[in-house]
Amino acid sequence: MIQKTTNERSFPSKLYTQEDVGTEIFGDGVWENTARRACRTVFDYNNAPYSNMVMGELINYPGRWSSYIPHGHDQPEVYFYRFDRPEGFGAAFLGDDVFKIHNNSAFFIPGGPTHPQAAAPGFAMYYTWMIRHLADNPWTTRDNDPRYNWLLEKDAKIWPNQ
Repeated sequence: MIQKTTNERSFPSKLYTQEDVGTEIFGDGVWENTARRACRTVFDYNNAPYSNMVMGELINYPGRWSSYIPHGHDQPEVYFYRFDRPEGFGAAFLGDDVFKIHNNSAFFIPGGPTHPQAAAPGFAMYYTWMIRHLADNPWTTRDNDPRYNWLLEKDAKIWPNQ
């Protein structure tokens, strides 16, 4: 897969290897692990401020959510999906719209709407993602939908008396 964008700046090439990229586990121990996923940010504004984009990959465990809590950002983003089985599928949300995704699907997210993802039970979902920095507005953080911030509270109760 090749992800690229125009950049007026000059900088040396870099090959990112497994040693350069750590794996972060998000959603571990909360919401009954319904949003537990493995995320690898290859480069972002912190380790490559000369780049006009952010790039990473995510492994969505079967039946789990990612990009959760629902969030958005001003910058456009592109996802490219793979599944561990050819019949695998999931759902990509764009605001209030839902799209069924399959192996080798691509998904464009214009700046603004929230965009959580879900993998169908039984199918591991992988996607690579790229966020394009905007002029004078690089992507540095996600903007969580405030309606879901209660889920970030320590020991949030999600069903019914946990």
